[in-house]
Amino acid sequence: MAIRPNVYASSTTGVKKSAVTTTADRRVQLGRKVLDPPGQARVDWEVVQDIANRLGLGWSYTSARKIFDEIVAVTPSYTNLSYDNLGLTGKLYPNPDPEHSDGIVVMFDERFNTDDGLAHLVPAEWLPAKELPDEQYPVVLNTGRLLEHWHTGSMTRRSYALDTIAPRAEVYLNPADAAGLGITDGSMARVSSRRGTIVLAVRVSHREARGNCFIPFHFREAAANLLTTDEIDPVGKIPEFKFCAVHIEATGATGAPGQGRA
Repeated sequence: MAIRPNVYASSTTGVKKSAVTTTADRRVQLGRKVLDPPGQARVDWEVVQDIANRLGLGWSYTSARKIFDEIVAVTPSYTNLSYDNLGLTGKLYPNPDPEHSDGIVVMFDERFNTDDGLAHLVPAEWLPAKELPDEQYPVVLNTGRLLEHWHTGSMTRRSYALDTIAPRAEVYLNPADAAGLGITDGSMARVSSRRGTIVLAVRVSHREARGNCFIPFHFREAAANLLTTDEIDPVGKIPEFKFCAVHIEATGATGAPGQGRA
């Protein structure tokens, strides 16, 4: 069965759809539509329902509210929650009385949710990273986020305020490591792994332990993942983007960040 191309036209932003989201602190919040979607764009649930019905599933939801009602009915943690009692700031789950309470702040205090009420700690076998530092690549690279930016920066780097606070790609180095390499704060350095090379500014930081460096992954002009390995955890299948071996050297210059393949 053919599917029309515009069945996927759901590029609506948060202000153009009503929906319920749940954050990591268990807060269930209602997003309220401010604007109608432009052109033929539709909200996500309508697109998903259209695809489901073309697959013969026979869905018949009429609103995001109806979908949330069903989610509550089959999710014990959401018991008692509804569109009407989420309010302006949302509610925490579980919540025995959302009309008068924000919800249970601490999930487990005297007991854990186990048969005996105790926390069950399971030992895990430690495995070394696939790529360890050596004479050629002596520094451990850790990648991650900055407070000001999100993922590839496609949204946050368009924000004048956020981009002003954190405008450039930097490698964070321990002061002793920087001094040993003859690199000063604000100068440019070349960071290389077995897979690629990037050039970026140096931030001397007491946060990093000796023998380690940190590079945020928000900056396409100095993309950290040109350096990282594609090895994965044998059990969780999670990529080892947080650990690989790199070589760092001063460029003897100042300028814009850049990148390239090794």
